[in-house]
Amino acid sequence: MSTLANERITTRVSSETKELLEMALSLSGYTSLNSFITNAAVTEAKRLIEQDMRIKLCRDDALAFVHALEKPIEANERFLRAARRHRETISNED
Repeated sequence: MSTLANERITTRVSSETKELLEMALSLSGYTSLNSFITNAAVTEAKRLIEQDMRIKLCRDDALAFVHALEKPIEANERFLRAARRHRETISNED
């Protein structure tokens, strides 16, 4: 069961921004402006964090790929045996 939070965030907005938020609130189904703003902020925060993680993972994967191309691993005996078994398996299927 979750507990009530004690943290508070306050902000000042223009009257136009408040009207916009209240209009969106009336369309959203939320009961308070605070819950609407909190939900919107959390949703956007999660999206930004996920996007940042995706970019980092893509960059890390790209660097690993380039590194593998620049310095390929030498084939050891275990790899060569597996490659021969694979080739034999494919030959026997024909």
